[in-house]
Amino acid sequence: MAYLKPVALKSFILGQYFTDGVKMTLGVLLPAVVFSFLGDFRTGISISLGAFLVSISDSTGPTEHRRVGMLASCGFVFFSALITGILNSSTLLLAIEIPLFCFVFAMFTVYGVRASSVGAAALLAMAISMDSNKTEAAFWVYALMVLAGGLWYTALSLSIMEIRPYRVAQQALGESILKVAAFLNLKANFYAKQVDIERNFQKLATTQIAVNEHQDNVREMLYKTRVRVGESIKSGQLLLVIFVDTLDIFEQMMSTHYDYKTLRQLYGHHGVLEDIGKAIKMIANELSRLGYALINNEKPRKKQPKEAILTALRSKIEEMESQGVKCLMLRKILSNIRTISTRVDNIYNYFYEEKLTFISQTREESLSKFVGHQSFSFKIILDNLSLESNVFRHAVRLAVTCLVGFLISLQLSLGNHSYWVVLTILVILRPGFSLTKQRNTERILGTLIGGVTGVLILYLVDDFTVRFVFLVVFMVLAYSFLRIRYIIAVVFMTPFIFIVYGFLYPESNFMIARERIIDTLVGSGLAYLASTYFLPSWEYIGFRPLIINVLKANLEYFAQIISRFEEEKFDEISYRLARRKIYLQSANLSAAFQRMLDEPKSKQKDKQELHQFVVLNHILTSYFSTLSSSLIREDLVLSSHDQVVRIKRARNYLLRALEHWGSNYEGLDFSVLNDESLLLKEADSSETSLLTEQLRLIRKTCSDLERISRNLAD
Repeated sequence: MAYLKPVALKSFILGQYFTDGVKMTLGVLLPAVVFSFLGDFRTGISISLGAFLVSISDSTGPTEHRRVGMLASCGFVFFSALITGILNSSTLLLAIEIPLFCFVFAMFTVYGVRASSVGAAALLAMAISMDSNKTEAAFWVYALMVLAGGLWYTALSLSIMEIRPYRVAQQALGESILKVAAFLNLKANFYAKQVDIERNFQKLATTQIAVNEHQDNVREMLYKTRVRVGESIKSGQLLLVIFVDTLDIFEQMMSTHYDYKTLRQLYGHHGVLEDIGKAIKMIANELSRLGYALINNEKPRKKQPKEAILTALRSKIEEMESQGVKCLMLRKILSNIRTISTRVDNIYNYFYEEKLTFISQTREESLSKFVGHQSFSFKIILDNLSLESNVFRHAVRLAVTCLVGFLISLQLSLGNHSYWVVLTILVILRPGFSLTKQRNTERILGTLIGGVTGVLILYLVDDFTVRFVFLVVFMVLAYSFLRIRYIIAVVFMTPFIFIVYGFLYPESNFMIARERIIDTLVGSGLAYLASTYFLPSWEYIGFRPLIINVLKANLEYFAQIISRFEEEKFDEISYRLARRKIYLQSANLSAAFQRMLDEPKSKQKDKQELHQFVVLNHILTSYFSTLSSSLIREDLVLSSHDQVVRIKRARNYLLRALEHWGSNYEGLDFSVLNDESLLLKEADSSETSLLTEQLRLIRKTCSDLERISRNLAD
């Protein structure tokens, strides 16, 4: 992770995740500190607990979404804490509440990530409130204190965002650019002979998922913020221009796919491929510096003499041509590198020129069409009340497992904190096996490492002030890493929990450590068994809808590209929406395949064919982007009947692939091809051959996708 490298330490400290960590620590810790000075540390802990639970729903996004999410979390956390406090004296009633609440709040996942975090906060409130020490005096007072903590954190978070409305969006944009730089670095690896091409493709697909997630997040944040504060703030316009430029840069990267095995065979012994890789990495480094500068709120500074390196690369290609080597492909690569380099230079220039190149009003107004809108209709819940829904299966699995964990914890008799078994299950058990497996491993390792650290601090450090300093440091680091490196978050979270309980129950320091470790192992084991054997959600089951969506997105994108041949039919917004859709659907497919690789080998059905499909889909998207870029830069036109035939055959292969999956696509608009007499135009031989070759590659890839679809669907 880039944040752990020394060169990026400053960016981590000033970045969004560390800033959030400090904010969460301040919001959670301050009530406990204030009430400890007032002589009522336990009340402070209850209020801090409410702040912590509500902070879970305070994930990155527009202010409006964060406000609604935190207020909803306040309500559900209060309700969960109150009901659990009422039922705490009855084991039977708790045994009824636990599976009921687990099922209901787990179903919130159908409404998206933020709603899922609201449900998770409510479930954690239930689990933690099962501690009778918190509610034995007056459960309603405890619930009100938890609510007060949630409202306090909400007010603090919203106040910080109001002070600098674009700062969070700026940090998110910087992190998005870092992901784009990582994607470009992986592209550069294809030119290193020692790098395995297939494995690099897998890494590239994984990074593409992260790029799309970050770009969607930044897009929504910028749009919502501009709507809220207006368009008068120059920093907002600057961020919007940079974001649009990085979108175009990423599209340019997506459009540069080559047969890398052939490249290595043709040019590997000339040494030129290594120089190309270095040039690409140089541009990636410039993007990284840009991302870090945005995170740090600084002006980016150029360091490397790019022009000299690119000129030397061009000279080397010309020297190879003088020796009789055909270098058309190398010239295309160099041209793409120069195009991306120029776009990066333009972004850097925004910081040093008074004149800013604004994006068109039409494109800015269209931004709202790219922002997702979540529906909260109850019908969505009803539609998912079926074993065919992964969310429903997960909700049932979570309900039953937590009930079993609760019943087992009653028999362990480890003390007053056996609710940690249920807590561990809630944290670890995810909708998919691979995510549960990963959380399981990280939770156990993090708890063991953090547990040893916590025990050593409790044993060696008696001074209250020194322990409190450790507590603050561990809290900041735990919250900072919670969304980016879960295992590190657990390593720091475990000792700070030990220290808190050391303050509350100084007579039982080491008993609490033993309880937590044993309960974690029990909860982890139950979560693993449930995800493996009880209504498991294996990834191969869900590939059919993912593949259908990808094929339809490819057809839409192809149709929009082809409409460029007739200017009257081309719609820039529709084209960009189709492009975004294919990136999103491809990312979903790649993510599912990556998760499948973490499942037991017996559940990795049709792994080779699915891998081929994922790679071919990535290649096809690159070919589409290349064709689109060529139509813009080269002003290519259709000039022969053969080209039209290739387009129609590519379309038909994709339609046939859909049929293999029992689906079709009505209303697809390829009407631009209907009248060849009006469509075909004169073009020179080089333009004709270039377009024909691009269409040949597209037709061939579509044919391969149709063949694999036929094999998979049989």
